[in-house]
Amino acid sequence: MSAAIPGPGTTWSDHDLPPLFRVNDQLAITHQSESFRAVRAQLVVLLAATTSAMLAERLDSHVPALLAALLYALTIGIGLRTTRRRARARWQAHRAVAELLKSLAWQYMVHGGIFHSQVANADALFAERVEERLREMRKVGWEDSRNGAHARGEGQITPAMRQVRAKAFSVRRDIYLRERLLEQHAWYRRRAAQAHRASVQWSSVTAVLTLLALLAAVFRAAGMLGAWDLTGVLSAAAAAGVAWQEVRRHRPLTYAHSLVEQDLETLRVEMSTTVTEDRWALAVGEAERLVSPQHSDWLGRFGG
Repeated sequence: MSAAIPGPGTTWSDHDLPPLFRVNDQLAITHQSESFRAVRAQLVVLLAATTSAMLAERLDSHVPALLAALLYALTIGIGLRTTRRRARARWQAHRAVAELLKSLAWQYMVHGGIFHSQVANADALFAERVEERLREMRKVGWEDSRNGAHARGEGQITPAMRQVRAKAFSVRRDIYLRERLLEQHAWYRRRAAQAHRASVQWSSVTAVLTLLALLAAVFRAAGMLGAWDLTGVLSAAAAAGVAWQEVRRHRPLTYAHSLVEQDLETLRVEMSTTVTEDRWALAVGEAERLVSPQHSDWLGRFGG
């Protein structure tokens, strides 16, 4: 059974969400890129160091030996810099805050979760819940970029958010199904496909490198490679491929995003056809739970 997709309406954008969401969303993207670049650089330099060390042994030369030492030192330096900058921790903190604000904003707009239609002062409740959750995030190292009281509490409610909240149930429902659930369903489907392709590609690369390392070991044992010992370099390359997959979490994300995609489609059908206004707030709360990063992380533990 499939539900009809709500018709075209006002195009929604991130500029209609709380200003603090946009700031943290951009910071999360920046720190995520920095974190991945640092890990990639460390793995590449470490592999280059291993290759130089192998050449130094084979050629009996001080030049590749010196180069290997410098590269190993550079690997240590990259690791220390990564630890000091805490790019991964910052990325996760800013992403958590961005998704928190986005979720609370949608619940506020469409009368979902705790922001149901019977709430006497939804603006005050939104401000209270936002500041309460942000205080928790500060405890784990999140840095608040806001300046001035006007940017706190109700200052995070945009005119577009208030306009949506004031609309009739049928309009709010269509906006939520179209701009939130359909968008999230498409996002999870796209990311699951991307993670699956990356997993297959990197698994193939590491399998080939491991096979080559095995062949190199066999050929060297048979005396077919002379003094060349490629086993260590090929093994290091395979290990780097495995490490990169672990950092990018291709397999867990494929599993988690596929499950969320399926659950979102099922819930979207229910919310389009059978969920009445008195059950709407609970349904929205469930939808927001499904798209939360914490839910994906929990599912990912079983997909590794």
